[in-house]
Amino acid sequence: MLEYARADLAWYARVRDRARRRRLVIELSALVVGAATVVAAGLQAAPAVTASLAGVSVFIGGFRQLFNDTERHVLAAEAWSRLRMAIQRYQLVPEADRDEASRQLLLEQVESTASVELQGWAADRRGTGALPPA
Repeated sequence: MLEYARADLAWYARVRDRARRRRLVIELSALVVGAATVVAAGLQAAPAVTASLAGVSVFIGGFRQLFNDTERHVLAAEAWSRLRMAIQRYQLVPEADRDEASRQLLLEQVESTASVELQGWAADRRGTGALPPA
């Protein structure tokens, strides 16, 4: 049971870290392209250059909305945190005292974490942003 929980914990860590990296790249790209558009317009660059930079800026904005890595990062980080605490609570029980009830409790917490994370993801996809009670 513990290995199952640890595998889920590792998955949430990978998702969290990937979403955080993507978010940073997208946000930095948006800043650079936005600034370059303003500079190109101020320097009276060729209209094709300014329009291309503006188009890239609009594309980045759409990409940000479509994939919403910020929300993905937050949901995965919350799930990772809940699961990490559940594993730590389980490990605080001496190994000799880990009975079926403690394994069942850990399984319920793993499943609850997955359910809450999935519901949060679905709410974000629907655009409601309303997360169910944890």
